[in-house]
Amino acid sequence: MRYGKSAASIVVPESAVPVVDLAARELQYYVRKSTGAEIPIVSEGSIPPGPGGRIYLGATNAAAEAGLSAGQLARDSYHIHTDGDTAYLVGGDGDGDPLHKGLATPAGTLFAVYDILDNDLGVRWLWPGTSGEHVPGTNDLVISARSETVCPRFRFCGLRTNRPEEILWLRRMRMHGADGMTFGHAFGKWAEKYADEHPEWFELTCEGRRRPGYSMCVSDAGLQRQIVENWCAERSRNGTRATVNVCENDYNGECCCPNCLAWDGPEAPQPRPSYYADSHNVSQRYARFAMEVLKLAREHDPEAEVAMYAYLNYVFEPVGMKLDPALIAGFVADVFFPRTPEDHEWVKQQWQGWHDSGATLFLRPNYLLNGYCMPENWARQFADEWAFCEQRGMMGTDFDSLNGQWSTMGPVLYVIGRLHARPKAGVDEILNEYYSGFGPASEQVRAYWQYWELYTLDHTDVLQDGTDHWTTYAKDAYKRFPPESFDPADELLSEAERAASDDPDAAAKVAFLRTGLDHAKLTIETSIAVAKAKSDEERKAAVTKLREFRKTLTDPMAVNVAHNFFSCVEREKASGWPE
Repeated sequence: MRYGKSAASIVVPESAVPVVDLAARELQYYVRKSTGAEIPIVSEGSIPPGPGGRIYLGATNAAAEAGLSAGQLARDSYHIHTDGDTAYLVGGDGDGDPLHKGLATPAGTLFAVYDILDNDLGVRWLWPGTSGEHVPGTNDLVISARSETVCPRFRFCGLRTNRPEEILWLRRMRMHGADGMTFGHAFGKWAEKYADEHPEWFELTCEGRRRPGYSMCVSDAGLQRQIVENWCAERSRNGTRATVNVCENDYNGECCCPNCLAWDGPEAPQPRPSYYADSHNVSQRYARFAMEVLKLAREHDPEAEVAMYAYLNYVFEPVGMKLDPALIAGFVADVFFPRTPEDHEWVKQQWQGWHDSGATLFLRPNYLLNGYCMPENWARQFADEWAFCEQRGMMGTDFDSLNGQWSTMGPVLYVIGRLHARPKAGVDEILNEYYSGFGPASEQVRAYWQYWELYTLDHTDVLQDGTDHWTTYAKDAYKRFPPESFDPADELLSEAERAASDDPDAAAKVAFLRTGLDHAKLTIETSIAVAKAKSDEERKAAVTKLREFRKTLTDPMAVNVAHNFFSCVEREKASGWPE
């Protein structure tokens, strides 16, 4: 079926929900950009008379008459059905804002449109915003004949951000929220609420002192009962079947009471990644805690689920434990990229162990907190971890966070995003998509990023130096990326600029990369000055020069200067740079 210069319409219900409105606008925009044709959006009661193709979006009467009921679809799933010159795209949609930062509104019809744009029109979104769009030109939108129902691969998936352009990009990568899942650090307010009356619910230090506000005394039966009582009360208030959340606070599990210690298994074997080298293994303790809470919750709801984290000193595989699939564990291995081969295999071994225990797992990484604004390229290493986890029960993702450094970590971010849309795709296939978006400069851009990939993997030792190096990355950035490391990249990017010179779109995309490279180089100069200058005046002058350069940046997606705590400015504050 061809829709384009001939008469055609995008048809929406009389009272279309916001998801369908957005789906219609996205389809109309990209058809116009690809073909030059303006396909009107009309409500079902205002279809123009005469011949012409129809693309019905959402829960239209026409779709229902064709036997395609939106009410029979799970959230975020969709039907695509073609019949002659008519196409029906019907999704499991909610009535909320599809661009809310939590991605909570089901958006099946929107995902159906992205399926068409992706697979039939060849649209690619290399990064958020119009500069990252790759839209092949064609005479008509051709929708391949099909009749299929597509369900989400994941129960939930996403990267955390509240920038509107990035939220829209997440949707284009088919990311979506959860169906009643609740997780995240659960006990942040417990000290204020319960410490006076129940100090025994909080960790006992090795010196014999209760310490509210840190980790919990998870073996305490009263704590477990209170968790379930609170869960029952929340269910009554909200009328939902939310998961019982037992994700520990952002601290190691350190209770030294006899009961907690008795729940511990054997120490995890050495060698381990340096971050975990001295950690006491409490994975069995926390797995048992979650199972005890699950047992109590099932007295109220046989289908109850419990969410925990496999994190910090309870990330180790829970050797000897038989866990329930209703125990949902967010896997948080803080072994950042790039990794040594040994560390990479260690992370996969821990996932394997949790998977073999019977727990249900989702990937909950902090990887994108790292990197600052430097050109790190560990896309292949990450894709290998993804493939390993995806083949071993990965039911969702929750990335903390989307760092927004699109001009210096483009391949990494694109691979992460695209794997959400196509979870089984090979990394070379995805990278080829990314490079092809640069048109006549595709091979030169490939060489540019391959240089940074080799540099990244060849300098794993210095890039991973220090336990919390990511928070103060700016302090020693010049040691990780000395000025001379930029010289080969500079020449490779110049070659890309020459190759793209006669193609305005490709030239603009290469210029986007140039912005990131120039900014990174100047940031390194500033890092050197802050570290080695002989006076505060010199340090302030260097920082001022960098800040003045940042004022010239026109595309907010190129460099995340000051958005949220993982931005350049926040990393520089943590590194002691002058204000």
